[in-house]
Amino acid sequence: MKKLLGIFVAFVLILPLSARVHNISSKSTLGKGGKACTMGYKPHIVGDVWNVESNFGDYGDPNASNTGNPSYDWPGGFGWYYLWEGALWVGTRLGGTDYVTAADYSIGYEWGPDDINASCGWVYVGPDKSQMDIVSYYNDYGPYGNNPNPIGLDVLQKSYQWSVDPYNKFIVYEMYISYNKSNSSIGGPDVLSPVFVSWKFDADNCEADATDPHLDDLVCFDGYTGNEWIGLAHAPGDTLTVLADKSVPGADGVPDWAQIYGDDPDERTLTGETYYIPRNMSYIYDADNPSTPEDDEGEGGACAGYIFGRLIYAPPAKNDMYFTDANGDPARFPLVYSHAWWNWNNDPGTDENMYEYQSGTHSAMKGYMFMPHPFDIGAATFDYRFLLTTGPFKIANGETLKLVYVSGVGYGLDGGTDTYYKKGYVPGARQISDYAMTAYYMGSTHSDPAHPSAPDEDYHWIIPVPPAVPDLHYSVDKGIVKLVWSNIAEITPDPVDGMYDFAGYRVYRSAWNVGNWQLLAEYDTSYAPNYPHTYEDSTALPGVPYYYCVASYDMGREADTLTGRPAVKPLECAKSNYMKDEKGAEIPIYITSALHSALDSVKVVPNPYYGSASWEQQYENKIAFANLPGNCKILIFTVNGDFVKEIDHTGPTGTEFWNLRSRKDLEVASGLYIYKIEQFDENGKFIDSTTGKFVIIR
Repeated sequence: MKKLLGIFVAFVLILPLSARVHNISSKSTLGKGGKACTMGYKPHIVGDVWNVESNFGDYGDPNASNTGNPSYDWPGGFGWYYLWEGALWVGTRLGGTDYVTAADYSIGYEWGPDDINASCGWVYVGPDKSQMDIVSYYNDYGPYGNNPNPIGLDVLQKSYQWSVDPYNKFIVYEMYISYNKSNSSIGGPDVLSPVFVSWKFDADNCEADATDPHLDDLVCFDGYTGNEWIGLAHAPGDTLTVLADKSVPGADGVPDWAQIYGDDPDERTLTGETYYIPRNMSYIYDADNPSTPEDDEGEGGACAGYIFGRLIYAPPAKNDMYFTDANGDPARFPLVYSHAWWNWNNDPGTDENMYEYQSGTHSAMKGYMFMPHPFDIGAATFDYRFLLTTGPFKIANGETLKLVYVSGVGYGLDGGTDTYYKKGYVPGARQISDYAMTAYYMGSTHSDPAHPSAPDEDYHWIIPVPPAVPDLHYSVDKGIVKLVWSNIAEITPDPVDGMYDFAGYRVYRSAWNVGNWQLLAEYDTSYAPNYPHTYEDSTALPGVPYYYCVASYDMGREADTLTGRPAVKPLECAKSNYMKDEKGAEIPIYITSALHSALDSVKVVPNPYYGSASWEQQYENKIAFANLPGNCKILIFTVNGDFVKEIDHTGPTGTEFWNLRSRKDLEVASGLYIYKIEQFDENGKFIDSTTGKFVIIR
């Protein structure tokens, strides 16, 4: 992690910078069954954005570069995080004193795992409402948090993720926030009022930018701001036509900050009207690093993502947009209460400071409820956080506040063609957040965005989903990778309509990094009912890290003229059943070469080695010498003859790896290198030698 703590902005470019590291741990009090609960994470890795969800109100992992956890990694599997840390804040005022419960490094981790309603805060992990639900329970009064003034709050958090395009580009959080005055230490009123709920995202766009990825960020808001932004340079007007998958130049009579809802088949409204919905979205993006001379905004496509957070649903609040629909019935659009941002110099250290940000009264907000783009108020490119706040609400003792928040990463604000990761055209943050609103009301029977319903008040998230992901196991035997998988996809009906619509399997292999999937085999309906459940790959090369997956796919659906539901194309499940460790990090598999008695078969893999390639994981900093004899010595030199490294090779295989570090344990530079292989017999007597060349390009 390269997130930094500083005191004065003026010193950023002249003082040495140090890493910011957090020790997230729980108290040692024992929970149910005499077991201590810990603050921890579960991975969300079935979509295009990868993250870990917590049991203590934290989003992402601030220690991701040390733990290996994803933290809004985009594209998923490439290892570049966009979120340093996110946090849930819930604040109230009682008797003139402000109280805020937060999972936040600036004030402490005040939520803790609930060990009464759940097992150490974890309720369920697995497919249910989505293809990967992660349900957690935490509170601000139990033994595992660190809150000196607990309000008496319980939070049931349901987070969802899908692999189905275009709904695979965001993560959903349904929040059920309950108040129990008997667990409060602030006086325990019968009603908490006012109550603000906020999501803070401290984003760093992104770690693919090796030079201070956090120092070159900018932040903004996309939604209704009243008259606050009139005349400001970055105020969105009507200069674009924001389509479902992209934005194109040209006014269309609709504010660019509004989602057009009701004009697509999946966007059904109760009155048949088309609505212009305020987007309620905060976002952060990569700009030009002021500490380096080159123009590095977006890092040539490596950091083209815009990370965003959007409010999808909240109960009525006084600042919402109220109106009358075409039938003369009352309608409303939930609006956020405030959008704030700040840099590390204004990180709040007290409940009072945090509540000021929530309520829009902090002096750093300069009188705005919706803070404009930094350039519009004289601020520079820097390290920013956004705080998206909804409310104020009232929560009576025993009642539950229900909200829906969605976040993700898009290609810019309005979409574009990705040539860096070779993803083709990718929608922007606006489009992806709009997909989330559409997905929320898919299947709803008596609600829509103008007549909003809580997540448990109507059908929500009825998204067409592919068959189940097969359980997959694979291993290497004598140079052949053998795969075997389960038949779960064949025997599980579609959860939406109950049909058995399984159509086949596809076997994939990815070299070097998850995501470079190559189709090895396909078994379609011609194999029914005796579908294969094994496959052998004899084409893998020694020394190359490989990942395998088996994806199931279905038949799709024809359009239903009676219900008006559109056709659904055949869907393939997530390519997510490759081997992983307990934290969700991918585990490569290697083919080792057999021992060779002669030296004429020795080779280096890969050659050349591209250390800066976008597809390579950071930990794959190595090459392999393959087809070696059983007892030999590898000597490595620069092209000028400087000695670099000596490696002794013995053992049952003909493969030896080198981590590209010198005999002085320094990372070697780009260039042409010479290797010499000296072969010895079992008594250590020299037999023969050979030489060769390889190239390292970083």
